[in-house]
Parts: sequence; structure tokens; C-alpha cells
Amino acid sequence: MDFELYPTISLRSRSFNVLQAPRELFIQALNRNLDLQRYKVLYVCGNHSGILSKLDRRFQDLEIRRAFTVFQLMTVLEEARHSIILVEHDPLLYEDAAEMTEYVSHALSDAAKDAAVLLYSPGTDSFLEELARNADRVWYFDEGPRASPRLVTKAFPKAEKSQTTLEAFT
Repeated sequence: MDFELYPTISLRSRSFNVLQAPRELFIQALNRNLDLQRYKVLYVCGNHSGILSKLDRRFQDLEIRRAFTVFQLMTVLEEARHSIILVEHDPLLYEDAAEMTEYVSHALSDAAKDAAVLLYSPGTDSFLEELARNADRVWYFDEGPRASPRLVTKAFPKAEKSQTTLEAFT
């Protein structure tokens, strides 16, 4: 199974992927992708989520789990039985347990043996870089989706009444 999350981002089954991109890009990718409805999806976030409140309410098989510690995150990943696992990176989880990033990275890789796993972060930090070491694929985006260009028409002043046409065309 290859799952196209965004035109340039496709997730393979049984792979661990990392996406660092602006929130708008990730929110747009999730909300506009109707194929998510066909899979059993697990969304894991930490203490704070900048994504959940902006997700569309149409998701039918979206299970949401919160992990408030590194150990809870590893337990959630171990118990997951989903086709797609989306993990929102929370650097606060690792502040008191920096030595655990390697273990979490292995837990993400192990979860990817049965599912497509995507670790998402809006920015990069030392914890994300450590977690990405075991990833199969990594995407970095500096800019979010661009707004479609607006066509602006300028109103030209009406032709002066003294303007004449050529007689050949009258």
C-alpha cells in the first residue's frame, strides 16, 4: 500500500517516515485527503497539539491517543493495530528524558513493521533529528502551501468622448 498524503509525500506501508513542515501544509494534507477514510488511522499527540483542533470532523476511523510521557508514547506505539499511525512530535516529552530518544526512535521503527508511521513536526530540534535517524524517509519543507494567485483587474478610465474611429472600420 502506498498512501499519498500530499502530492510530494507518499507513505509506504511498513515504513517509518518523518515530516517537518509548516502546520498549514500538514493540516491541509489531512483535511483534503479523502483516502484517509479508507484506513484505520491512529493520531498520537503529546501534551499540546496544534493540529487536532483544526482537523475536519469527517474522519470516521480516526482514533486519537495522547502520550504525556515518553513511556506512554512507547506503550501507545506498541499497542497500535492501525494501518496508518500519525505521531505529532512534542519536544517537551524529551526534556526530562533526552536519553530516551533512541528508544522512541526504535519504537517508531518497530511500529512501522505493521503500519505506515509518520512522525510530524512543525519545526526541527535536536530531539527530532535524533528520532529521524532510524527513519526510512524524511521530508523537510520550509514553506507551507501557497495561496492561489488572485487575478486583479485594474479599471481603466473610460475612453474620452473625443476619440474617433477610423472611417474604414465604421
